Amino acid sequence: MLRVTFTLASVEYPGNETDHSALLAIKSQLVDHPGGILSSWNHSLHHCNWAGVFCGHKHRRVIWLHLNSSGLSGTISPFIGNLSFLQKIKLNNNSLYGPIPLEIGSLYRLKVLELTNNTLGGGIPANLSGCINLQVLVLGWNNLGGNVPIELRALSKLTVIEFMECNLTGPLFNVIQNLTSLEQIYAGGNAFTGTIPDSIADMRNLTIVSLVENLLTGRIPPSIFNLSSIQSLELALNQLEGSIPRAMHLNLLQITVLSLGGNNLTGPFPILFMNLTNLNFLGLSSCRFTGRVSLDFRQFQQLNSLDLSRMNLRGDINFISTLANSSNMQRLQL
Repeated sequence: MLRVTFTLASVEYPGNETDHSALLAIKSQLVDHPGGILSSWNHSLHHCNWAGVFCGHKHRRVIWLHLNSSGLSGTISPFIGNLSFLQKIKLNNNSLYGPIPLEIGSLYRLKVLELTNNTLGGGIPANLSGCINLQVLVLGWNNLGGNVPIELRALSKLTVIEFMECNLTGPLFNVIQNLTSLEQIYAGGNAFTGTIPDSIADMRNLTIVSLVENLLTGRIPPSIFNLSSIQSLELALNQLEGSIPRAMHLNLLQITVLSLGGNNLTGPFPILFMNLTNLNFLGLSSCRFTGRVSLDFRQFQQLNSLDLSRMNLRGDINFISTLANSSNMQRLQL
C-alpha cells in the first residue's frame, strides 16, 4: 500500500525534486538578511510555499520567481535554467552581480524577465533568443556593456524592452526594427548609434519610445509622427538633425510627452505641434527652429512643463502671453 501511494504521488507531482534542488542551488549563491525572504527556503516547507515562489496548480512546477526588492546580494545561479516551467522571473531592485546566466536561454516558456536595478555585468546573452515566448525584457540600470545581440530579433512576441543606463553600445534598431509587437521601448542613457529607420512606422502598437541621451544620428523619420498610439516620444540629447516637414499629416493625438531637445533640429518651427493639445510636457531646448513659434498655449490645458530654453527665439514671441492661462504649468524654461 505504501509503495502504491508513493508511486501515485510521483505521478501527480512530477519534477518536484528537480525544482527543489534548483531552488536550493539558487539560494546557495545569494546572501539574505537574517530572517529575510529566503529564511522560508528550508526543508520544513514544500518549496511551492516558499516566499517568492509560485507553482502551477496542475503539475506543481515552479512557474514564477518573484524576489523584487528583497535585499539580496550575490550571483544568479545557472541552476535557474533547471526550472523549466518558469514563466516569470522578477529579481528587480537587489544587489545582484556577475553575468546573466546563459542557462536562462533554455527557458522557452519564459514570458517575463525582469532584472533591473542590480549590478549585473557581462553583456546581454545572445542565447536569450531561445526564450521564444518572451514578452517583457527589463534589464535597466545594470553594468551590462556591449551590443544588443542581433539574435534577439527572433523574439517576435516582445512587447516591452527596457535597457535604461546599461552602458550598451552599437546599433539598436537593426535588432528591434522587425519586432512589430513592441509597445514600449526604454533605452535611454546608453551609447546606441545609428539612425531611426522609416520602418518604425511598422511598430503600430508603440505607446512609449524613450531613447534619451544616446548617440543616434540622422533625421527623425516623418513616419514616426503617424503612429497614432504613441503617448510618449523622448528623443532628447542625441545627434539628430534636419527639419520636421510643416505640411506633414499628424496622428500623434494621444501624445502627452514630446521631448526633442538637445538635438540639431533646424527649419521652420513645426506648425504641427499646434495639434498636440494633450501634452503634459514639451521639450525643445537647444533646437534651432526658425520663424514664428506657432503655439497658442490656451489650447494646451494639460501642459505642466515647457522647455524652450537655448532656442535663441527671435521675432514674434507673442506666444508667451498665452502662457498666462496655463493654470497647470509647474515648470517653465524659456
